[in-house]
Amino acid sequence: MSILAISEWTSFFGRFHPILVHLPIGFLIVVGVFELLKIIGRLTISQETIRVLLFISAISATFACVAGYFLSLEGGYNDEMLEEHKIQGIWLAVFCWVAWLAKNTYLNERIGVNKILYAPALILSLILMMVAGHHGGNLTHGETYLTDNTPQPFRAWLGMPEKTEKESESLTDKPKIQNINEAMVYQDIIRPIFKQKCESCHNANKMKGELRMDEIDLLKKGGKHGAIFEANNVEGSEFIKRILLPESDDDHMPPKGKIQITENELALMKWWIEQGVPFDKKVSQVTVTDAIKPVLASLGVGDSVNTQQTKGVQQDKFVIEEKILSGSTSPINDNILVELKKSGALILPFAQNNNFVEISYINNSKLTDDQITGISKVQDQTLWLRLSDTQITDKGLAEVVKLTNLTRLHLEQTKITDQGLNQLGKLTNLEYLNLIGTKVSDAGIKQLASLKNLKKLYLWKTEVTPKGVEALKKNLPDLKVDLGMTEQQIAEFLKAKPNEVSDDVYKKK
Repeated sequence: MSILAISEWTSFFGRFHPILVHLPIGFLIVVGVFELLKIIGRLTISQETIRVLLFISAISATFACVAGYFLSLEGGYNDEMLEEHKIQGIWLAVFCWVAWLAKNTYLNERIGVNKILYAPALILSLILMMVAGHHGGNLTHGETYLTDNTPQPFRAWLGMPEKTEKESESLTDKPKIQNINEAMVYQDIIRPIFKQKCESCHNANKMKGELRMDEIDLLKKGGKHGAIFEANNVEGSEFIKRILLPESDDDHMPPKGKIQITENELALMKWWIEQGVPFDKKVSQVTVTDAIKPVLASLGVGDSVNTQQTKGVQQDKFVIEEKILSGSTSPINDNILVELKKSGALILPFAQNNNFVEISYINNSKLTDDQITGISKVQDQTLWLRLSDTQITDKGLAEVVKLTNLTRLHLEQTKITDQGLNQLGKLTNLEYLNLIGTKVSDAGIKQLASLKNLKKLYLWKTEVTPKGVEALKKNLPDLKVDLGMTEQQIAEFLKAKPNEVSDDVYKKK
């Protein structure tokens, strides 16, 4: 028999592992329940029935082990976790056989298996069934698959971290991008597609084709057939070829039965390749073609799209920001750049003719207050700071307010509270502030009244009410506040008399 034939046969039988593995699980649970009901006197059942169920459990566990081994030959799994799963599966089959033998009177008399082994063997089988099943699920779906959607009360009881707003939303319900120009091409536009459509088969625990797509360096490296994309060459990029294959083709990606790539998503990925597969550039730093403009526009909120092929989409222009950019500052010291990059920072230049930068931590969601001390060393050069979706708290703002030239600050989905907002009064040049998904309230934004240059404030999914916004605008009449309200709700609020305004309008959003 040829090697190819062996490979085909092992692959064929290996694919039955997910089916076979459910048989010992089901029968062992039935045996465990029957034995428990017998102990408490709620069920009478013959020993022969138990023996038959145990025999089926042992046989199916053995076949599941064999099929699982064949499936593992295909590769693409975390080696350490796979080895643990194998050992657990083998011992599960062994203890199933021991339990069956201990329950078999005929064999006891001839082989000498002591009946006292039955209870320990059955208990160990049930424990191994749960552990091996959990590891099998991790190999297939990822380590957090079972716990991702744990309800909040149970998370608290089990000591699990509180689920953030970002985690609780599905990709299809992802909030619109506030400013398409500020969006990172890969992190904000391309990565969410990969995360939803590709990473379930290409992650740390399951690496089909030896490919991982959950980390940038590993994505660039590619899989067992090499790189999956080629900069500026859509036709030569392997993952695009596979997406375009008929869904019935074995090499089509995502596989048949999975959520498929949409036309808009395909257009975005092709555009990403055409722009040289940028991982650290914003939309404003690449070419936005006429064809991709409407697709990008569908991802954002309120962004105007130019009618000509230009770099990016027309951006908001703020007076203080332009004034600072017209000046000059010294370049950032190389040692400081190295220090910032070690903390996970992306240092993005504004233009080639100046030394001003944006510092972004979008690739380091675990960033803590203690890790951002280095940003104070670039206080003159930093105009924009993006700390969204990090672990930053009010304590970290003590470093942020040292950036005297800061004009835009992203704090959405962080742990900032009203107490932290009191510190922002030192950022006299601040013109843009994003607090979406934080715990700030009316009392907190009242402290922003000293920011006389503030022009835009985003407050979706906060505890701020229309009343609080109205009070703030008395001090900052030119401020544009986005509270996540519809035009109809805003109209209702504006028509209401001051003493008649309630939180009902706010609660509708």
